[in-house]
Amino acid sequence: MSSDSSSLVHGDPLAPTMGAHPTDVPAKWRQNPERLAWVVLLGSFVIFVVLAITLPLGARYIVRYATVSQEARLEPTLGTLLFYPSPSAEPVAVTSIKEGISEGSRIVAADESTQGSLAFISDNGDAVLGSVQLYAGATLDVLRVRRPFFSRSTEPYTVRLYLVKGQARIFSNSEEIDARPLRVDLETPHGVIALGTGSYQVSVNEEQTEITARSGRAVLTHQSGDGSVSINADQSAWMAVDDYAHEPESASRNLLRNGDFSEPELDAWQTDTIADDVIPGSVKVDEGDGRWVALFFRDGEDNVNTEVSITQIVEKDVNVYDELSIQLDVKLLHQSLPGAGYLSSEFPLRVEITYTDIYGKVLTWGHGFYYRDPEDKNWKIIDGEKIPPYSWYTYQSPNLIEFLADKGTRPARINSVRIYASGWNYQSMVSEVYLVAE
Repeated sequence: MSSDSSSLVHGDPLAPTMGAHPTDVPAKWRQNPERLAWVVLLGSFVIFVVLAITLPLGARYIVRYATVSQEARLEPTLGTLLFYPSPSAEPVAVTSIKEGISEGSRIVAADESTQGSLAFISDNGDAVLGSVQLYAGATLDVLRVRRPFFSRSTEPYTVRLYLVKGQARIFSNSEEIDARPLRVDLETPHGVIALGTGSYQVSVNEEQTEITARSGRAVLTHQSGDGSVSINADQSAWMAVDDYAHEPESASRNLLRNGDFSEPELDAWQTDTIADDVIPGSVKVDEGDGRWVALFFRDGEDNVNTEVSITQIVEKDVNVYDELSIQLDVKLLHQSLPGAGYLSSEFPLRVEITYTDIYGKVLTWGHGFYYRDPEDKNWKIIDGEKIPPYSWYTYQSPNLIEFLADKGTRPARINSVRIYASGWNYQSMVSEVYLVAE
């Protein structure tokens, strides 16, 4: 008996202890189930509120901002455009209207006589919301053409383009023909231009980007992100690699340098003379009547033909301009050859513009001045006018864009401007020469 009792007392102590004195502690949530219920209830309520807010907002966001790609239409208006479906694709020659121009495409107007238009169409295909007119030498990448996926969306059509180089005119008249506006963002090597509804002229080269607003409003943001400038109708601005126009400028642009001859030695002009074994004419910058002038002069043997000229190389595209005119002040002091000679080419002063037309032909337009009438009635004066001698006369040409377009030779590029005096003996002055594009 004593041994059995001892085994019960001193044997395995855990067996009787486990049965008689449990050591498991209930979990806390079992100790307070009401708290757990409140946590579950409040958590469910929070999730419900979050879903109740985010789901409608998310659905509204998707309805408003979801987009789908929209195709554009390419139409060559002169010559042949090159179309690249992707950067790595081979070019396709486009000679007629081509539908299905999509994002990632590139359009190149390579030849001097090439022009074309890229049109952005409404989702129902009935209206042209805007377009880009491309001129010779232009390269355009189509980065993005989008429309809202849902018709209930109030967001605009969005177009994002990259004008690598060249000239273009961008039109956006969507507000007049469609309830949904068109937003156009134009990238260039120098920054980004946000274009509102209106008409814009853009020119891009290695040095800078220039834009003129004919109507509407544009915002230029420099590639550095350091600044921007806004322009309205009849204003222009520019961006270069290192700087940008900090204030809007007038839309008019003078294409000539040193037209007031304030710089010495005719630095912007090239001088040339024609005289066959006789005393030649001369030209120099002088001060007369309180202004700087270019003075053309010859005093030598009579009845011999000579010519002296100054020429400025311009090399400016004018496709995007609606108006182009030349203005100059002329003063005739002496002419020994009556009229302009029997060929109507020997004026005491004449201005000529050499240009390349939209068909790639190099042509010349000119206008001369004289004060002595021809002695021979058969000597007709062509492209010239009689003006009073010894006094300043201001001449302004007609709008050469329209004037020459009516003759079928609309200028695409101004190559040079030449001013010359020709005949026997002559003395004439010219000042304030401006070739203004708008």
